[in-house]
Amino acid sequence: MLLDHFNTFADFQPVGLLLDFPMARPEPVQPTPQRSKTGGFLPQTLVETDRGFVQARDVKPGDMVYTFDGGCQEVKTVRHAVPRLTTMMHVPAGALGNDCDLQLPADQMVALELDAVERLFGLPLVVVKLISLAGHNGIKALSPERLGRIHIECEEEELIWAESGMLMQAETGGPDGAFKELSLSETRQILASEEGRALALTAIEDEDARYPDLLKELLEGPKAA
Repeated sequence: MLLDHFNTFADFQPVGLLLDFPMARPEPVQPTPQRSKTGGFLPQTLVETDRGFVQARDVKPGDMVYTFDGGCQEVKTVRHAVPRLTTMMHVPAGALGNDCDLQLPADQMVALELDAVERLFGLPLVVVKLISLAGHNGIKALSPERLGRIHIECEEEELIWAESGMLMQAETGGPDGAFKELSLSETRQILASEEGRALALTAIEDEDARYPDLLKELLEGPKAA
């Protein structure tokens, strides 16, 4: 009876052959492009070394640079980054300890020393992006420029003395870095509180002002017993 079936001897593809061909082809994994490294020194930025202030372009591995809390540290690596378009910031003389007017990248990491920082965090300084300080001590944004960067790295994360009195971060520390890094909103809040405190203290010192003793205590701190 089975031999009378019309497809008894028909050619069929074995089921096993179908297993050799995947039903769905996996999508090729696209490599994630690396983000541009932020920070870094401009080639002409003056960096303090054991042989005086030299331009960042002249710093070489093995040189000794002066740091905030590590003394004189040896430079382990110097990396040169390709030029990229970056907003520039004008930093007037004296705004951050620098002795002359500067033009620095907006993403340059710099140290910020304020009374509010010590009161809030118990730290002598914090690290912020320069763009966060727009409006502080005359710092303002300028037109973007395409400039190369020089990344100076020591054995550990360091703040390097530059431009006669500024502290610049040698490499990006991030949330787990050695120095506390503030966000844009945190920096703006601290600057606003510092300016408000300065205005209030100025008003208290004015002979025509009449502030309650309680307000004086809040602004200046409690009197010693």
